[in-house]
Amino acid sequence: MNTKIESYRLLQSIVAGAERVISSKQELNKINIFPVADGDTGSNLSSLMQSIIDSISTDNMSIKQLLNQISDAALIGARGNSGVIFAQYLNAVSENYQVGEENLERLIESFGKAVSSAYSALLEPKEGTILSVMRTWSETLVTNHKNGLSFENSLLHAKNKAYDAVIATQFQMVILKKNKLVDSGAKGFYYFIEGFTDFYCGIINNAKLIVTTTNNNEDIPQQHKILEKPVHRYCSEFIIKELKILEVELKNILSEKGDSLVLAGNPKKLKIHIHTNQPHKILTVLEKYGTITYQKIDDMALQYEISQNKKSSIAIVTDSVADFPKELILTEQIHVLPMNIAINDQYFLDKLTINSEVIQAKSTPDVKMNTSQPSIQTVDALFSFLEGKYDHVIVITVSSKLSGTYQLISQRIKAKDLSDKWIHLFDSKLNSVAQGLLVKQATQLVDKGLPFEKIVEEIKKISERIFIYVAVKDLTPMIRSGRVPKHLGKMAQKFSLHPIVSLDKEGRGKLIGASFSQRKSMTKIMKKITALSRHSKLEEIAITHVLSNDDVLWCEDFLSKKLGEHFYISDSSSAIAIAAGAGSVAIAGILRENI
Repeated sequence: MNTKIESYRLLQSIVAGAERVISSKQELNKINIFPVADGDTGSNLSSLMQSIIDSISTDNMSIKQLLNQISDAALIGARGNSGVIFAQYLNAVSENYQVGEENLERLIESFGKAVSSAYSALLEPKEGTILSVMRTWSETLVTNHKNGLSFENSLLHAKNKAYDAVIATQFQMVILKKNKLVDSGAKGFYYFIEGFTDFYCGIINNAKLIVTTTNNNEDIPQQHKILEKPVHRYCSEFIIKELKILEVELKNILSEKGDSLVLAGNPKKLKIHIHTNQPHKILTVLEKYGTITYQKIDDMALQYEISQNKKSSIAIVTDSVADFPKELILTEQIHVLPMNIAINDQYFLDKLTINSEVIQAKSTPDVKMNTSQPSIQTVDALFSFLEGKYDHVIVITVSSKLSGTYQLISQRIKAKDLSDKWIHLFDSKLNSVAQGLLVKQATQLVDKGLPFEKIVEEIKKISERIFIYVAVKDLTPMIRSGRVPKHLGKMAQKFSLHPIVSLDKEGRGKLIGASFSQRKSMTKIMKKITALSRHSKLEEIAITHVLSNDDVLWCEDFLSKKLGEHFYISDSSSAIAIAAGAGSVAIAGILRENI
């Protein structure tokens, strides 16, 4: 059997599957309790599907070209665990589909081979999740087609098997069985293949395609060769849909906020390129006139400094959860991967297009906020930039118990076959200002000219001596995100308790105390800090906060009098602002060695 396949029919089927997932977003959010009950799996998968719909072209193209477009769009739009796994699966389908005669056999083989790549997206793959349904569907499709069934009948049979696999997830994991729910990500994947199958087999015949052309972005600079110091720091790109004003009017508005402005596309979907010092203000403008579906920010100032005066042959990379003075990015040439911040259906880039002030302004009871790891595309782009420029790379991530960032980067290192002699990935088991202290220490080790292996060894030792205390003013964000059980959180709120939170040795959050006011919580923390200092056990401290200037000034005055030492204060990341809420203050420190 060697059946030809029509690319446009395949494209329409994919769009139908994507639309089926998007229409089920709220349902998927409601049943999302694993791995964290943060109710965002539907939103994350919808982001992935919308990126595919927005990015693929209706031009006449080969199957390979179509799969490549879908893969690229998936890497851009992937959010959360299920989204990243799904994107990795689609990426593997594209990679396994070899150029040659286009037929169903090649496509089906690619679906089968892609399953192992989806499993490799996780450090500890678990059955009873999206992976189980992916494997069941793919293996059934391959087996049935090999046994002589038509592609249509193979799809229909595989769809039924996938449905059974979704139902089975309820009994494969204790938390799902206890709550009598199927896995949200698994059901999201099923909805995709249901929509795909029903359209391909003629059961439904509606798939909405926004007509685009492959030439939309030909005027957008694809890569900058920075030969002189840039006037503006950030190269910023956005895609806006359904523009509500004339393009010429938008161009006039944006021209005052930067240079190198280019608009490409049409009012249905417009790509904007601009060099600016304040990308978050560009986004604020664009939000008024349409829906933002894509953001990409490159730090041209950092790229220029590296090209002209690279400090070391060892690069330090971290994620935006690490809180440290922002001037260190340029002075120490630190590469920062921005976390994705979701506010309802809008995504932002932490510390680039959003900050605590914006979060506070948008925070209302009916607004849902979440964080997710950096995009696959962002990670891959950074690694491509670093290759050839550095002899070694050290990546320090937020605790793997708090975020999927470590897992994602580990998977991308494996996928790109990067040598462990070139790159070392380090799970800090920390977050916020504690993670920032570790990054700062890593740059100091690099400045000393220590060998790569010695730096890695020292970073591990230092990380074990770092602590953090967080005075949480309002428990609402932690209750809303599922980080604190609802019944316990409500009880604490009823008695006006203000918790003090820390991290255990594995990097999990833990409650270590509570007070009846924020100032009392901070006083307890101050006593812990001064006791350590009094016994000469403290090497360094640092503070971060979420819109809590008065409390921070109080801390600064208290510690300056007690310690008489210099320490830095930084604004907290948006990720921490969402997790801990406005008014929170975190103090981290490094204990002296051999105390």
